[in-house]
Amino acid sequence: MSANSTRVTYDYPAASPANSPHWDRIVGNVGETTEPNNEEAAGNPSMINSHHELIAHFKHDVASRSEIDRKEAYLKIAKWSCVIGYCEALTTHKDSSRRYSIFPIPVASLIRLVHDEFTPLIAAVPNHSNIHRQIVQSLSNAIWKRCQNKSSSMQDELHANSLYVCLCGDVDGKSLDCFGAALSTVIGMNLLGFRSILTLSEDHAYESHLLGTQNEEKSNKTTTSSKIEYATCEVAIPGNTKASQSKRGREISETFIDLQKQSPRQQSRKNITAETSWLYMKDNAVMCDNAGMTLAALVGNMNCDIDKQKPIGESGKPQIVSGALYQMKRDMLWALYDAGYINNFPFALMELGECEEHLSSERGLVWVDASEMLKHDGGNDTKTNADEAMVLQNEYFFLMAISVSKNNYMDKQTYPYLYAAHYHRDAGREDKSQEYRLVESMRLYSEASRVASQYRYDAKDCLQLMKHMTTVASLVAKDILLLPKEIGGDGKTARTWKYRENAVAVITWFIGFIDSLLLWEEIEENNFVEILGAQHKHSLGKLFQLVAEDIRISAVDKIYSQEETPKTRRTAVTEDELIYFMHPRSKRLSKGSILLQALTKKKIVIREMELAMPCTSSGERSTRQRKRLKTD
Repeated sequence: MSANSTRVTYDYPAASPANSPHWDRIVGNVGETTEPNNEEAAGNPSMINSHHELIAHFKHDVASRSEIDRKEAYLKIAKWSCVIGYCEALTTHKDSSRRYSIFPIPVASLIRLVHDEFTPLIAAVPNHSNIHRQIVQSLSNAIWKRCQNKSSSMQDELHANSLYVCLCGDVDGKSLDCFGAALSTVIGMNLLGFRSILTLSEDHAYESHLLGTQNEEKSNKTTTSSKIEYATCEVAIPGNTKASQSKRGREISETFIDLQKQSPRQQSRKNITAETSWLYMKDNAVMCDNAGMTLAALVGNMNCDIDKQKPIGESGKPQIVSGALYQMKRDMLWALYDAGYINNFPFALMELGECEEHLSSERGLVWVDASEMLKHDGGNDTKTNADEAMVLQNEYFFLMAISVSKNNYMDKQTYPYLYAAHYHRDAGREDKSQEYRLVESMRLYSEASRVASQYRYDAKDCLQLMKHMTTVASLVAKDILLLPKEIGGDGKTARTWKYRENAVAVITWFIGFIDSLLLWEEIEENNFVEILGAQHKHSLGKLFQLVAEDIRISAVDKIYSQEETPKTRRTAVTEDELIYFMHPRSKRLSKGSILLQALTKKKIVIREMELAMPCTSSGERSTRQRKRLKTD
């Protein structure tokens, strides 16, 4: 996404931060606060006046990580969480008259904020005979009591992901989101002398710690694939009721025991556990077990969006984002990459790739050979010039994220595929010479739905995941199947393909995307995927109506070809090599099914009958019990 994109507007406010209420909050009463001690102030300028100074100071702190102890490292993380949260608050207010320049940054005042307001808060936490779980509960309760609580859910809160918001959320009426709550708790625990680990799924955050340390009870043990035993603590429970407070500090598995008690007749909640949950990803969550990874998680979670809009390209109007914040985030992630802290962290790699897509640096425009990542396992180890696969550095980061997810996290993450798919969709939607990228985009969306189908379904647990799948259907319609307005289309006309085989390949992968969603429903014996409803705005029937009959027929013939799956040099679609989806797994797309027959007819009509669940294990045909979805 280039800086001059018609789909994104980059905001660079010029108003002095000294005129902001945030400046008044942290600098205005400087005479009434105590000075941080010499150890806290050492090496820290009182003001940072430019982007160059900011990144230089950040690199200095990243480089010093190996020379300081864990407590001092997390004190620096507390400082940077306040610096980043402060900058985000300055630049992302929805009212343009309340957006300000980042510089100068009053670093000394932000360090003082940690010293005067956060240190006393954690010092007041009871010792609880040094029992880790009880201290986590007391600390997280104190953090939630300190921050500004609102009745809205954490998912509705934007720019609420930092220690700064915990301490100064009163300025903009902000509470904490789950990441901000978990980060603040982990920082506090480490400052108290405990080894506490920030743990991340794709949409949630919680605390982990080594089992058997700090008097942890053996009955709460959990085991990771590396055979190191960890205990977990839920901390991101909003509110200050007794019920909310009692749930903090508990094993995350107890959350699912509660769900089963609340809905004893709901089968999905009987089957879902912390291990099979997408929201928690217990066995494959990312554990930020060093200060560098925790800092990377903090930087990666910077939210540069200004207005709360639908994903880029879906709303039909430019999205407003903070250009200054994107530049800051990009260069901080580069510093962490150079220090080796994000090489095994898919989320941070994806975020760096996205930053480079928005505002490219010179390093982001370097061409890199990605052939090793793209070659098939067991392929020829002798590389020739023909085997080279040169990609831009930002695309290489997306490939790295997918590779790390596969190798380190059992291929259980959907976001690496979604980020890469969005990138290829943007690159191919308006440039016919890049048409093959639309095929790769659809392949990656198909991979994302394949990963999603591995999780047990629960409406609350998979809420955000289902939103992503619905968004994908919308983006496929708008940017792949239809001709975009930017290249002469009216947003309603079907795309004319330069190469017919690209169209066929796209449709095979779109069928692959749908196939995994159908399979997911069949595994759960439940109809829950919105876009599989016959009346949905982006239903299967409506999207396939945008595809010519001959293309649909060729695509169906391809996926059921009796030929062996063609051997390709690479695992991804490239300009000189197409890959097709083959061999669906869902019963409703089995060869000769009424749904498959409907997809190849001249006039497509897909009703509830074609989408009905196949016979269940009891021999009864499941009926689709859903309210008619609005299609406006």
